[in-house]
Amino acid sequence: MGLGSFFGKKETPEGAAPAVPTSQDPATLQVKQQIQQELAIANATELVSKVSENCFEKCLQAPFSQGNDPCIDQCLAKYMRSWNVISRTYVARIQNASDTGEI
Repeated sequence: MGLGSFFGKKETPEGAAPAVPTSQDPATLQVKQQIQQELAIANATELVSKVSENCFEKCLQAPFSQGNDPCIDQCLAKYMRSWNVISRTYVARIQNASDTGEI
């Protein structure tokens, strides 16, 4: 008996493949879903941070000036379009890799 059995690790017979949780396991699905939600929140936070950092630095010339609005609107629109293109491309690559078994 190895040390792994003391820590809850099940030993497999010689030559047998170790048990791997299937993707249909409810606990595995729940963890994957939680990770996806956390990544979505992190991505949204990063987007807001970058938009604030770049657009407002670029566009705000005088506080509360009406002339700032069009610049900020255009900058936000550009960031959102870029973010959407990058996100769609990233998701498509992940799905492609998953379908081909590269993940």
